[in-house]
Amino acid sequence: MSRVTLALAVAASIAAIGPSLAADMYGAPPPAPGYGYAAPVASAPAWNGPYLGGQVGHGWGPNSLDGLQVGVYGGINSTVGKNVVVGAEADLNISGQTADRVVSGNLYKYRSDWNGSIRGRVGVAFDKVMPYATGGVAFADNTLKALGRSSSTTSVGYALGGGVEGQVVDRVTLKGELIHEGFGRENHGIGGASSSVNSNILRGGAAFHF
Repeated sequence: MSRVTLALAVAASIAAIGPSLAADMYGAPPPAPGYGYAAPVASAPAWNGPYLGGQVGHGWGPNSLDGLQVGVYGGINSTVGKNVVVGAEADLNISGQTADRVVSGNLYKYRSDWNGSIRGRVGVAFDKVMPYATGGVAFADNTLKALGRSSSTTSVGYALGGGVEGQVVDRVTLKGELIHEGFGRENHGIGGASSSVNSNILRGGAAFHF
């Protein structure tokens, strides 16, 4: 047998066994997706971590004190167990709540220009939707103008309520909630008048989760 014939025979043998050696070394390639192939299911949204958003709503209360509210909110969540979500949230809002009353022939103008709260939250996550309850401390401006005088103070009280939050796209959630803020009455020293900025607040918001 000539050297050329021997070399060709060896080359043919290597070509024949090469694919088998490669499969043994690296494993067989995965089969190409075919009919009936199911893509991996996306994991449920992670509720853990900080978030920041904006909100708008309407507040109403005693003395016909009502008006639009616009503000910001933010907080942080942590999952406990399988789907219980606990966290803390704070918000600050510009308020347009006003009311007018005539007392003994004199016009009394009530107003609340801002409000805010620091609250805890507890929710139960069902995949991308989470109903929750919330409660904490509330703050609000309490202003009275009457008899040519003006008095303004900050009322401190409580906030209680609940809502539903849902993921609409990656890292973005929408919420709707109803909050009651309760405060004691403030004596303004103007003609013996006092006022309260107790409010029910219905609002919606959108937040980005970091």
